[in-house]
Amino acid sequence: MEHVVFFPAHDGTPAFRRVSSLEDAVRLVEHLRNVENVAELSVHSLSEVPLAFKAFYRVEVPGDVPAGDAPVAEVPSQEQPPPLPDTVPALVEDTVAVPVVEAAPSEVSDEVPVPALAGSNGHSEDAPSSLGFFAS
Repeated sequence: MEHVVFFPAHDGTPAFRRVSSLEDAVRLVEHLRNVENVAELSVHSLSEVPLAFKAFYRVEVPGDVPAGDAPVAEVPSQEQPPPLPDTVPALVEDTVAVPVVEAAPSEVSDEVPVPALAGSNGHSEDAPSSLGFFAS
């Protein structure tokens, strides 16, 4: 398992170094402490964090609507939207159902298929495994 050693650089800015094992991290800490006289060190292990993606809709008012004409809505002070109800309410009598129209084959766009994602980490299956910012 990979590890990261955090320490202050010579100019005082935060610095880190990624190493491939705990033994390498210990050797680096010994070098920083004994040779470079760095006293503030920390070692952290890197492990993948499972992610889950949920649909979230954000409503925006187009820029061409004057500010006085735009309706003002109160934004609830919560981090996530409230859950959807488990049941669908019955239609009101004066509501008109609109039929769904399927697109004709000639109207279908030639979109490029989206590659399958590997697991839940958001990377394509053929992409190299990387930790992004911590990549050396």
